[in-house]
Amino acid sequence: MTVLSFAAVGFHGREWWPRLMLAGLALTTVSMPAPAQQPAAFVDLASEFAGSIAGAVGPGASVRVTFPPDQSRVQAEVVRLLSARRVRVVDGGDATPVAAACSTNLRERVCAAEIGRGDARRVVMITRPRSGTGDADADPIVAIELRPIYTQRNPMLDVAVAGDQLLVLSSEAVTRVDGATPANLGGRATAAKPITTTRVLPRDVRGRLRVAGQTFDAFLPGVTCRGTIDPFALVCADEIEPWPIGLDNSGLTPSRNTFATPEGLTFYEAAPLGGGRWVVVGEQGALTFLDSRRRVTARTGSADHAAGFGDSCGSEGAFVVTATGGPQADGDTLRLFRAVEERLVPVPSTLVLPGMLTSLWTAPGARSATGVVHDVNAGRYEAFHLTLSCAR
Repeated sequence: MTVLSFAAVGFHGREWWPRLMLAGLALTTVSMPAPAQQPAAFVDLASEFAGSIAGAVGPGASVRVTFPPDQSRVQAEVVRLLSARRVRVVDGGDATPVAAACSTNLRERVCAAEIGRGDARRVVMITRPRSGTGDADADPIVAIELRPIYTQRNPMLDVAVAGDQLLVLSSEAVTRVDGATPANLGGRATAAKPITTTRVLPRDVRGRLRVAGQTFDAFLPGVTCRGTIDPFALVCADEIEPWPIGLDNSGLTPSRNTFATPEGLTFYEAAPLGGGRWVVVGEQGALTFLDSRRRVTARTGSADHAAGFGDSCGSEGAFVVTATGGPQADGDTLRLFRAVEERLVPVPSTLVLPGMLTSLWTAPGARSATGVVHDVNAGRYEAFHLTLSCAR
């Protein structure tokens, strides 16, 4: 049994970026199921896979097993083998959820399952070498990839590219930075404009930037600022406006730090799935599916953050990257999922960040999300773009 984990020991300062990117590409090794790779090809993995799941849940446990719809044959075999190992497979109730999927990478055939809920969740994975035949039409291999943008010691809420410059938002100011490159993540701050407000901002304040040509907007809870890049100017007002996160909302509630849809559903973050569908992070981190009319269609699992990619890698389905907190010394964990109907099917990809993820923003049609991580050990904040890398 392989439990997916990735220690970030020593990943502090700039050195962690290239190492983390390489690690992500090495660990992220699953493609979408392809017509050329029939589900029956994974049946020979069912015995070992069922043994891994049974070992994780223990004899006598009750589980609810789900696979993608096109993998019903391997699901039936896994269910049969779990029953033979004295694991009860049921359709509902308080059974432990087991969300599983099988696919291929450049070197191996892979079956992976996410077991359990909340903080007790874990991922098991088994692999076998590929035969080397029938790969010409294989679907792309999808990988999480992080690209560094900017680093500084002071807190920051969001970063936005403005031509050949960067705008950096904090709770106190918007700063213009020149010369920030992958080789020089610090850049050079050339100007700063203060955020003026009479509001008392939450302790865990959140903020968002939007750039349109030579103008930009900065959003904080109950505060909206409008500015120009050249000349650099900023004017703020204590007013609540919808935030540019793609999903219709009434702005961030100052006292609760949450958004609300026009229908009254409260949420913290929204991940687009394409076609007007969403997964939102709700109360207590609950992940909730919304249809194109913003109606709740399903709830599944939990996370602290979520980013969605509706049309990446030429696939028909959407991908979702979630982040869950862990011990601060270990950092938060990024995980990749494929959205199948109203379920999130785990893809064997996991990355441990060198600290706590403080923000993760994405929008419909965007091919990247913007995140900020607080590296406590290094005493700095790191901004990055999160993308999906595709290979065949």
